[in-house]
Amino acid sequence: MPRLLSGSVICLIALFFCVYNFYFSVNFPFQDDFLVIQFIEAASEAGFAFGAVVQEMFRTFNDHKAVTIRLLALIEYAINGHQNFRFYILLVSVNLTYIFYFLYLQFKKSGLPLYYFIPAPLLFFTPLYHEVSGWALNGMQHTFLTAFTVTAILLASRKTTAAFWLAMVCCFLATFTHGNGVLSFPAIVFYFLCFKDFKRATLACVAMVACLAIYVIGYEAGQAGRLPNDLISMLSSLFGFIGSSMSLFPNPELWSALWGLFIVGFLLVLLVRVSAIYFNKPATVKPGTIELLTLFAFIFVTSAVIALFRSWAGSTIASRFQLYAALSTVICYILLLGYSSFFRKKQVWAAVTLLSVLYWGYAYFSLTNMVAAKRTTYLADVYNWKTNHNLFSVEKTIARNADFYLTPGYEKGFFRLPEPVVEKDELDSMFAKKETAAVGDSIYLEDWHVTRTVQGGVENLKHTFLASNRKPLRKSILSDRFLVLKDIKTGTIHLLNANPKTEGRKKFLRTGTYYNEGFKTFLRADDLVAGVYQMAILDVGFRGEKKFYPLDPALVINGTGFSLQENQ
Repeated sequence: MPRLLSGSVICLIALFFCVYNFYFSVNFPFQDDFLVIQFIEAASEAGFAFGAVVQEMFRTFNDHKAVTIRLLALIEYAINGHQNFRFYILLVSVNLTYIFYFLYLQFKKSGLPLYYFIPAPLLFFTPLYHEVSGWALNGMQHTFLTAFTVTAILLASRKTTAAFWLAMVCCFLATFTHGNGVLSFPAIVFYFLCFKDFKRATLACVAMVACLAIYVIGYEAGQAGRLPNDLISMLSSLFGFIGSSMSLFPNPELWSALWGLFIVGFLLVLLVRVSAIYFNKPATVKPGTIELLTLFAFIFVTSAVIALFRSWAGSTIASRFQLYAALSTVICYILLLGYSSFFRKKQVWAAVTLLSVLYWGYAYFSLTNMVAAKRTTYLADVYNWKTNHNLFSVEKTIARNADFYLTPGYEKGFFRLPEPVVEKDELDSMFAKKETAAVGDSIYLEDWHVTRTVQGGVENLKHTFLASNRKPLRKSILSDRFLVLKDIKTGTIHLLNANPKTEGRKKFLRTGTYYNEGFKTFLRADDLVAGVYQMAILDVGFRGEKKFYPLDPALVINGTGFSLQENQ
């Protein structure tokens, strides 16, 4: 395959990923994004005095000192006068592309034809870690942290004094980006130990201690950390964390742990080969190996720390960590190419590429419904916040606790929201038309009783879904479906995400339709005040075209939960 064609394929895969993330993103803060607003609000209250800004910038939240992220937010505010969370998500895509470029640089050292690299973007540029690629603060923390780490590795590989200290600066920045950032120092120590460069390894340790000394100033311990209940749960979490690229498939915890065990075992064999230098034997190590092993060392230590302190609450297989799983899989693939002639056979490469294409397509098929649901939820909350000053994307307690800076931040213009997809007057006029309502017997309520592990034990939760599998007809993949709720007593109108279930795999392959008919909406018991709500479905298309479907039953909310009744 010509190099130009191979390069074009790789670039198109990466471009599709970036466009996909940008399309499904919304300029709306979610959960931890509120902390960026809190920082700007607190700094403004102090008149942006230097001392107050530095104090707020280094404030700890849940083990993290997100100094670099707050600095970036401050710079953007100074330039634009407000925060743009969609811009932050675009930065995340840029970071991810840069991190992938680091992988390409190491592959390039192998001298293999470029087409051997095609499986790498297929395994990396997927929505597997959508809580990184589509969540502003979480994404910036994980991607800037990793970008600083790979930059430190590149600088360390130059083996000059100036580059070494610049690498230490990158590790410092990583530490003050995310709580796991300090682990970039041990990764660089590992790099120098692979070359028996004890002097620079020692200096890196000293720099790490100095950095930690600064970090603990004003440090406040988080509430999520606790030692594991048993060794098995910790080890399954450790290997599952590394191998969770396999979490797309049935029995995700088992297959993730097995794949993670294979990756660790294979790279451990390579580490033994590298360690030959300590036994006065020639170390037959190919170019790029040490750099990739160093990045994996960072991932392994990170996964070990997370498994040690988070496995008490269950598996560590979670989208917000799976960037590291994708990196581990690609690292393993590149090193398999370098150290196994079997994987360089054309037939094997063709089979691996085909499997990678299937994996890539299945990842988008499996996860786009979650990504699209978040987009629709945030678009709904743009309307809800601007019209009713409430939101449903987070639990009421979170919104209530954050309101002391969210409301002033919005009123002062620290964050600005896009125009809502629909105005209240439009919705009032749609309800007033008295169109024929959808048949009521296709709409149902379903209660799910789930448990959530917390520090004090187990919390019992009741989740309710309002759904229909028949009405209205299916929507297109690029449109948004909302549940419209109108309080009959007060006339207040709320929007909620109502994207339907995903069509089955066989029907999707046979017909190309992604969504099923109907809708599905998640309801919390305390989201809405008690009352009777007239219901409808609103579809908003890619170009803003609207379709309105009144629903026959009304939703009744009282102290005991939800019920349906016929409209009067």
